[in-house]
Parts: sequence; structure tokens; C-alpha cells
Amino acid sequence: MKTLPILLALSLSASDTTAAPRAAQSCIELARANPSDFVAELCASMSLDEKISQMIMSYPPLAKTGPVTIGAVILLGPWLKSAEVIQAKTADLQARAKIPLLTAVDMEGGQLNRLQIVPALKSAPSGRTLGQMSPENAEGWGKTLGVQMRALGLNCNLGPVLDLADSGHMFERERSMGSDAKRVAEVAAAYVRGMRSEGVIGIGKHFPGYGAVAENSDRDFVLIDRSPEEMQRHTDPFFTLGKELGGVLLTNIAFKAQGGQPAILSPDLVTLAHDRERDWVTMTDDLAVAPLRQATGGDAEEVVRRAFHAGNDILLTTAPIDWDKAIDLPGIVKREVERVPALTRRVDASVLRILRLKERMGLLDDLKRQKKEQRPPTRTTATPPPPTAAVTPE
Repeated sequence: MKTLPILLALSLSASDTTAAPRAAQSCIELARANPSDFVAELCASMSLDEKISQMIMSYPPLAKTGPVTIGAVILLGPWLKSAEVIQAKTADLQARAKIPLLTAVDMEGGQLNRLQIVPALKSAPSGRTLGQMSPENAEGWGKTLGVQMRALGLNCNLGPVLDLADSGHMFERERSMGSDAKRVAEVAAAYVRGMRSEGVIGIGKHFPGYGAVAENSDRDFVLIDRSPEEMQRHTDPFFTLGKELGGVLLTNIAFKAQGGQPAILSPDLVTLAHDRERDWVTMTDDLAVAPLRQATGGDAEEVVRRAFHAGNDILLTTAPIDWDKAIDLPGIVKREVERVPALTRRVDASVLRILRLKERMGLLDDLKRQKKEQRPPTRTTATPPPPTAAVTPE
């Protein structure tokens, strides 16, 4: 492992959340430089509103008609009543989306089996059980999960859990695969390969590692003190899996080394993930949970602003984006970009990562095909035929 970049990154103090992003090529610049780059061209053709929409994952919209204006959905509760409901709903959502959606579910197995309504997944193993399997058996379960999820129209699993724990919340709920970083990485990599082979991408969680924490960060504000050496140990499974993952979901746990702020609000930790794996999509944990507001003096909108400024590519909320009581995530981000126009490049960087992930998953294949069919025939420089001899009419 490359320890120096990790230790340097983790030694930084919490970054100024209003600082301008590091220089990066915009979508338009990339498209001009390489006209054959479909993703860059697609991104360059999008409005600011459309780009920001790609950065949102939410509970499916409440509206039953009209366009779906987010880039990803997470299925929960009533959406998981039956296989038939899931199939019909995901097909409808995709049909109403201009750009194919990431359709996600938290599918961990064991006590958190979101898809137990599917017979083949009723006995899906918990993280603890997976951690005790051989890599071959874990890969087999990954393939089974991938087959069943794709049949339902799901293409993204918010898992596996890569948190190292031999006690605490993750251990007691059987979500952790264990406390041995090497063993966890070996089994998890096999599991993810199985899912990927069937067209389902895995998002590792909860970066940089939940650890042996007793509290549940969905209900409590959790602040821990973790040394750089321990931080490295907990991030090892994520970095070992590397490109096997589509990205990482950051934890809501707060770290003293990051100024006491939750990982999802830490520019240093988001940058650490991007620097180690430039293709990873970084995703927040649920922004709708109440404990996060303790980091912002009770201001729910400030949580969103800081999560955006931290560099997260996807902002996740379990509230429907069009619910009248929901926080206006797209509006908050748009106002920040209008306030600091230099942030358009930061938006472009996230949208490019999201679209490239969708491209690798094959989700953009139909758009590519449509684009190709719309292009005029390529001109050739064939040798002209010899002139025809003049014929004098009789």
C-alpha cells in the first residue's frame, strides 16, 4: 500500500468549504479536445440543472408521470413489496429518465435483507457469514445476487460493508465481515466480482470505515478519535478492492482529525478517495438523518451545502426529491454554483465520474447507438468516374 499519500492527506486540517475547486477541464473543453469522447460530449450538451440532477440519489419521485429528473434512485419500504412491484416501478422510472438511472438498493443480507421477497435471496448471507466463506462461495453468492437484482431492474448495490469490526454496532448486527483487513478484502472482492459479472455494481461502505463503534450514526451523532495508522488499516479493504468497486459511500461518523465533522462533510476524506481511485464515484450516506445537523448548528440545508463543497459526487437522501417537506438538494447546489461560478468545473468533474460509471456499466449503450444513427454519413474522397463521351443526338 502507498502509505505516504494517506498519512499526508489525513494530517490536513478541515478544509475551507467555500474554497474554489482545484483546476480541472470542463466537459466542453474535454469534448473539444476529444470529439470521440461520448461521455464528455454528453456532459457538454447538458444544462446546469441536468448536471446537478445526475448528482442526486433519492427515494423515487412521488410523481407518477412526467420526466424523472435525478440521476439515481434508492428503493426502500413500500417499493420492495414484491418482485412484480419492483420490476414495474424500475421499468417505469427508466422509461421516464432522459439518461438511464442508477437503480440502487441496500442489499446486505442477514438481518438487513432488503430483497427477502425474492425466493433465491431469502437466505442471503449476512456480512459476518460472508466473511467466513471461501472466496469461491462468496463469488457464487455475488453472482446469485447480481442475477436476481438485474431481473428486478436493479443495477447498483449499496454494499458490500467493508467496515472492520469485532465488536460494536456493525459486529452485533452481523454487518461486518470481520476485523482482519486482508481477509475482508479477499472475500469482498470475490463477492463484488460475482455481482459485476451479472451487471450489478457494488458501492463499498462506509468509507473510511465505521469500525467497532457502539452507536448507530443514523440515530446519534458519533465522534471518534482515530490515529492515522488506524485510519489506514480501516481504509485498506476499500483501496484493495479498488476498481472492483464503482465507488464508495462515506460514513456519517465524525472524526476528531477532521475537525470533528462527519466524513461526508470532510473535503480531505473525499479527496483521499478520489486521489486513490480517480474513477470512483463518492457518495454520501443519508443526508436526511437528524444527527448530521449537530455538525451545522441544526441547519439541514448547511449539511447539503457542506456535503457538496466536500466534493461528494452523489448526494443521497431517503426522502423523495419532489416531496413538499423534502430539502431542495438541487436548488441548494445550484445556488452555490451561481454564487461561485468556478464551481461549475467541480460539478463537471462529478458528472463525468457518474456518467463514466454508467458507461462502464453499459447503461449508455442505447444513447450511443442513437447518437451514431443520427450522424450524417461520413464523406469519402473516392476517385471520380471518368467523364462520359458526348453523344450527338441524331
